[in-house]
Amino acid sequence: MKTTLQKGGNEKIMYKALASGCIGHNVTLEISAPIAKKYGFEGIFLDIQQECQRPIEETKRILAENNLKPAGIGLPVEFRAGEEVFHRDMEKLEEYAKYAAACGVDRCSTWILPASDTLSYEDNFELHRSRLKEAAILLERYGISLGLEYVGPPTMRIGKKYEFIHNLDQMLELCKAIGTGNMGILVDLFHWDMAQQTLADFKKFPNESWIVCVHVMDAPAGIPREEQLDSVRALPGSTGVLKSDAFFQGLKEIGYTGPVMVEPFVPELGEMPFEEAVKVVKESLDKIWA
Repeated sequence: MKTTLQKGGNEKIMYKALASGCIGHNVTLEISAPIAKKYGFEGIFLDIQQECQRPIEETKRILAENNLKPAGIGLPVEFRAGEEVFHRDMEKLEEYAKYAAACGVDRCSTWILPASDTLSYEDNFELHRSRLKEAAILLERYGISLGLEYVGPPTMRIGKKYEFIHNLDQMLELCKAIGTGNMGILVDLFHWDMAQQTLADFKKFPNESWIVCVHVMDAPAGIPREEQLDSVRALPGSTGVLKSDAFFQGLKEIGYTGPVMVEPFVPELGEMPFEEAVKVVKESLDKIWA
């Protein structure tokens, strides 16, 4: 199902992609695409709700002119709220999926909250299974995979009545329970380390297609794992707290062929001019690139 970047003949490899929203900037594709190309990114993440305001052919032209792969979209469905909100968003999903697929998108992703004050683990699991299955079925019609991201830091579960999915085993269980052929994981280096996953855990993926996309970053130094905050991170390679070498080794061994995006949650990036932020992010990604 997935398209891949090819180098050196038929060799398929992972590639560097820019997600402007992940570095504190909300800019359109007209602005972000030429800058992504300038700094050597090979793909770009699309804000589907923003980009679909223009004709499909125009989006395809911008991508082609800048030699960029569409690296994916976020799931534009609020499945965590009430039934009315969920069904309202589901009514729009086909429009977004159709547009995205026409532009070459084959990956979609979202995150799962790791705790609840109102739903037990079992009830929350069933809610996610049923709602995300509905979304996955629709996305599958358009050749789009759905990647789910678990949130690993223990601090995200403190004070909540019920814990929920917060590691790889639990998320794989949810994906298998959803049962469509297009499910997988958004593998985030911060959450990977916070959940104490290791290189050996890559063997739990049935195959490469189960990794839908990848986020990388670093974590603040001098803070125990139990005290790390989800919203406070660092640029890749800047502190050495997260085990990026083993992480990339696992991606290479499984043969991952999708996008790798920086999601550092560094406020200073959002205060910089966009191009400067892109330059800084690309340099940090190059530091840890395998």
